[in-house]
Order: sequence, then structure tokens, then C-alpha cells
Amino acid sequence: MTAPRSGGSRRLRAAFVAAMLLALAVQAVFSALGNSSTFDEPEHIASGMAALRTRDFRMSVAHPPLMDMLCAAAAAAGGAPPPPVDSEFWRTRNQLAFANIYLFGGPHAAEAPRLVFLARLPVIAVSMGLALLVFFWARRLYGWPGGALALGLYCLEPNLLAHSSLATNDLGVTAASALFVFAYWRHLESQGGGWLALSGVALGVALLAKFSGILLLAVLPLLALTHWIATRRAPEGRMPARRLVMGVLAVLVLAAVVVWAGYGFGIQPVLRLPGAPRVAAGQYLQGLLNQMSHQLMGQLAYLCGRVSLKGWWYYFPIAFALKTSLPLLLLLAIAFALRRLNRDEAFLLVPAAFVFLAAMAQNLNYGVRHILPIYPLLIIFAARVLARPWPAARPRVGHGVVAALAVWVLVEALLYAPRYIPYFNELVGGPAGGSRCLIDSNLDWGQDLKRLAAWERRHPEASPLGLSYFGTARPPTYGVRAQPLPGFSQNWRDDPAPVPRQGWIAISVNCLKYDLHQMPPGEASWSWLESRRPAARAGDSIWIYHLAPGEGPGR
Repeated sequence: MTAPRSGGSRRLRAAFVAAMLLALAVQAVFSALGNSSTFDEPEHIASGMAALRTRDFRMSVAHPPLMDMLCAAAAAAGGAPPPPVDSEFWRTRNQLAFANIYLFGGPHAAEAPRLVFLARLPVIAVSMGLALLVFFWARRLYGWPGGALALGLYCLEPNLLAHSSLATNDLGVTAASALFVFAYWRHLESQGGGWLALSGVALGVALLAKFSGILLLAVLPLLALTHWIATRRAPEGRMPARRLVMGVLAVLVLAAVVVWAGYGFGIQPVLRLPGAPRVAAGQYLQGLLNQMSHQLMGQLAYLCGRVSLKGWWYYFPIAFALKTSLPLLLLLAIAFALRRLNRDEAFLLVPAAFVFLAAMAQNLNYGVRHILPIYPLLIIFAARVLARPWPAARPRVGHGVVAALAVWVLVEALLYAPRYIPYFNELVGGPAGGSRCLIDSNLDWGQDLKRLAAWERRHPEASPLGLSYFGTARPPTYGVRAQPLPGFSQNWRDDPAPVPRQGWIAISVNCLKYDLHQMPPGEASWSWLESRRPAARAGDSIWIYHLAPGEGPGR
């Protein structure tokens, strides 16, 4: 028997958990305050506000409504205006234009930065809940030391911190997916109906958070099969096959009810065509079909100097290797090397492997955020390094290695705070080197307008400044005085100036790396700037150049 823990020990452990959660919240809040609106956030907020106020889900085509409505509810509590449902964009279901006029085009445009910050707060709360789940799950598997290590790794992981402070759905589907796997594992372990019900609810929430949650419909039978195979030599712990199948069906039915409830128990057409069949949660199926079409069509992606509409099967292995902190990668390598796996750990690795392989098979390659759900599972698995004996090494040596890696994680989090979106590990030399390999939401998601405005205030000699911006926010809303140049901005292009031959230019990395001649309608190319060294940077995603007379592009 182990000796009972003293009251002092319990208080210290509780203080550690509280301190880590506070550290997570502080990092996420400062990141939320420091970043301007990213490319997708206006669409999430506007779609959520429309669904919240009207119960009409016509704008929830690119994403299901749950996280959008949660973020919009926080903005509404802070005085956000009602959505412009009398606009032509509402009638034509133009989501991006609807979002732009809602946040940046009306009389409340000056309030946009504050409303975006408020909309980010629910995501921070969801992330803190996920951190607790990671802690309890790892502690159940590996004891207190494993739980503490997993909690620390989660609260300091740059990719999780980046998406814990944005009003998007990536962290939401990550949290719901982890809860689903945990609840289903606990159901199979205890054979309790309560855990089965929770897994069904969590699956439904994941489906309502993001369309990629549909992958869990395949993960569910895989987990059931994993349990059946893992318990073939332990019949006392095996669930009868009939009960196992009935449990899977019960989870699916409950998840379907949750999805229908998320759409207000509405009966809607599956297609936006006259006479289209109407079914329960038809607008969810509309969005799912739209997402499948998007997958088939692909989207422009960048990898190590190459551009493709269909992506590469090896995109996500490279992204994971370059965007994940080296200490975590090393801990994972050690974790795999320590003894064989047990059946409980299969519930971490099977879902993570399936999500990763599914991402490799898709045509959309524009961010490590698409594999974000694997991070909590792998972080828990990494905690096994404190629960398994190290071969040919004294326990103190192993613990010393883990402690050194944990300090490395802490130092990196402090060095990059609060700019976590463009994080790259030391394999490529951080964000500056990472831009040679990956861009898009890995590096440049339009988040640095506040930092550009601060740079302008410190450098009045750089006026006039031209800006080629990637994003959906309006730069003047964040205090940017620059003049628009050809770029990707969807909300700031009424009369862009021609490409200058001299003077100061600020350019988003995405605009620099993508040759705009490849983009409809075929605009100016900035590729001639790539051989030049920027004079300064606003954050990590906006590079600033000074061109002497005659240094600009030839005409």
C-alpha cells in the first residue's frame, strides 16, 4: 500500500495545476490582445451572430455553427451590433462579404478589435477545460508525475497556444474530439452507461464544431475494434460483441440528436435547389457537401518554394516536424522507445494516427491546425516517459533528461510569447527560416496589423508606406496608415496603388511567397523582392522593404 498523501502535498499539487492553468490563460489573453483579426475570424463571428440572432444557419456553410455561436455570444454580451440581415450579401449567402461589412464596414467598425477580442475569450475557456482533461487522463494512465508533465506540455505548446486565443473552431473540435475518445475509453473500461452517453454527446459536439469532426465517425468503430482485439486474451475485461455494436450505434444516434439540436431541430433542404428534399439538420448536410466539394477542388498551398492546388501527401509530416517544439518531439521519440504499448495507450495512438493519415490524404494543405486534434493525445502519450523504466539507465538520469526538456519547453514559450501563430522549431531556425518551407496559417494569417501600426508610429520617416496585405481585416481599423498595394485583402482593395519603383513597402509573407500572377484575376508579382533582405519586420508575417530609386521592378 502507498502512504496517503499529506494535506501539504495535496495543496502543492493543486497549486501547481492552478498555476499552469493561470499560465495558459495569461499567455492566451496576451496573444488575443496582441494579434489583429486573422483571416477566418470575421467569418466565424459574423456567421455565429447571424445564427444566434436569427436561428437561420444559411451562413454556416463553411463551418458548423457551434463554436461560431459561442464566440458570437461573448461578443454580443459586450455590445456587438445585430447582423446586417437586410444586406444583399445575406440574401445571396456571400459569407465573406457579409462578414466584412458586419465587422469592418458599418458604423461600428471602430469597435471591431474589441469585439474580436471578446469573441476569443470562450475559446480560451475551452482550452483551459481541455488542459484539465489532458491532466486527468494522463494522471489516470501514468500517475501524478505523468499528469503534471502532460499539463505542462499542453499549457506551453505553441500550436495549442496559438489557436487557444483565436475565435475559430480548430481548438473547439480538438477539445470535443479528445473528450469523445476519453469518454468512450472510460466506457469500455468501466462498461458504464454514463460514459457512453458522454461519448455520444461529445461526438455530436465535435461534429457541430467543425466538419472535420466527421472523421470521428470512422474513429469510433476503430476504437471498438481496438478494444475487441486488445482484450482477446482477457475475456473477463472484454465487452460482448453484441453489446459493443449496440454501444457504437447508441453513440451514433445520440450524436445525431445533438447535431439536430444544434440546428434548432429544424427540417431543411439538403441542396439549395427548388424541390430539394428536406431532412433533419439539412443545413448541416449542405455544409458537409460544400466542404467535400472544397476538398475535391483543392486550394492554393505552399511547401518549400512550390505551389499546388492539390497539395502533397507529405505536407503534414513536414508541417508536424517543423511546427512542433523539439522537446515534445524528443519526448515522443523516447516514449515510443520505452517498452511495448499497453491497450489503454492504443486509445491515444489509434485516433491520432487516423486523423494524421486522413490529413495526408486530403487536398487542403494550409496549416498544421488541421491536425491540431492529435496534439493533446500525443502530449498525454509523451507523459509515459515518467512511468516506464528507461533501459540501461538509472531512473535519475531519465528524470534529469525529462526535466531538461521541460525547461526547454518553458524557455521557448517565454521567448515566443505572445506570437505563437508563426512558431517554428530550431530545425529551420524559427519563423524567419520557417517561411522558406511553410506559410499560410502556419505563419501569416493576417495577425500583425497592430504590430505594423506600432512600427509606423516609431518610424515616421517611412511615410508614405505601401502595404500588400493578406487578410480580411481593414488595416485602418487597427491604426495602419499605409496605402493599399495589390495583395490578398478582401476588404481593402477599392483603389490599390500600382507597384512602386522606390520608397517603403510592407508586404505580407503570403503575398510575397505566392506569385500573384497565379491568382485570379492575375495581378502584380512580388517575387522580385524575395532576393532582397527586409529592412524590418512587423511581427513575423509582414516584411518591410526600403527601395532606393531604380530598385523597384521594371515595367
